[in-house]
Amino acid sequence: MASNTTVKMPGTTKMTPDLVFSEEMAFAIIIIFHRAIFPSMGVLGIAGNVTSMVILTRRGLRKCSNILLLSLSVSNVTFLIGVNNFTQHIYSNNDPEGFQFSKSINYVCYICHLICNLAYALGVTMGPLIPILITGERIIAIFCPLKANFILTPRRTVITLLCFFLVTGLYCFYHEILCVQLKTYVINGVTTTLIVDSDMWRNHVNSGLYQLLEHILNYLTGIIALGMITVGCVIIGLKIIYITKRRQQLTSRVNASTKRGITKTTKTLLKICFLYIVCYGSAFGLAYIVENKLQQWSVIRVVVCVHNLIVCINCLGDFLIYVASNATFWTSITVFRRMKTSFWK
Repeated sequence: MASNTTVKMPGTTKMTPDLVFSEEMAFAIIIIFHRAIFPSMGVLGIAGNVTSMVILTRRGLRKCSNILLLSLSVSNVTFLIGVNNFTQHIYSNNDPEGFQFSKSINYVCYICHLICNLAYALGVTMGPLIPILITGERIIAIFCPLKANFILTPRRTVITLLCFFLVTGLYCFYHEILCVQLKTYVINGVTTTLIVDSDMWRNHVNSGLYQLLEHILNYLTGIIALGMITVGCVIIGLKIIYITKRRQQLTSRVNASTKRGITKTTKTLLKICFLYIVCYGSAFGLAYIVENKLQQWSVIRVVVCVHNLIVCINCLGDFLIYVASNATFWTSITVFRRMKTSFWK
């Protein structure tokens, strides 16, 4: 709901002498992130994860692990789209901040801004939750190999994922769409369209509902997800060691290695979970520092960029891990090279 109001910008506050970054340095770092690093990683990550999605779809979705990997690729793509929110640059680079075009163009920019924010929120939220399902699926497959096919069915996996996407999607829609609104002001004589907090957001903040939902999601996608995946990986690792030693005793092969007691699927999924623990553990630490330790706004913005960079590395790493373990992909590359060589001959 748009409204026209005339306001005056407040005077600039005086900077404290003990700044970690000057405003100019922080702005330069943020520009490098948003105009060079994030777009580059976004192109590579989106291309890689879309490639993974195509390979997984062609291989068929009869295995639960393939369905989970496909959903993880979808989550990665949504995050990489959201982190490259070009309308945010348009919005924040104006002086004063806001969209300063015609009414129709401002509204189009606002819609694009909401879509990118929604994609970012979905990617950040689903990114930690899907590895929990991957870890649980591997625990059942390793500890109950005879019953795993009856417990883990593609239909149940799809239903579980749809429930996860539905719940997180509703929260992200509430957080990114319903809690903001577009308003038009005249600031220092310039007509500017701003994205401001909605009346519903203010009511929910006053009632405590907004904070409650935010805390629940932060715990679920933060310390709880990290703890569950870490414990799950430790349990799987101990079980693999036990199985390997047991086989060694039964076959009397002293040179039996751990690799013979673990399937390629388990190795791939464990690597993805380990990468998640490293990347999201670091990102969680940065988020904690931003929330509890830092006061300077310019430093907070730089740390948020580093946080997003770590998540981008995780998205790109998921693709690299899957491709490195996929023989079909490398066979296709070899065939393509041979066809290209024979064509030019």
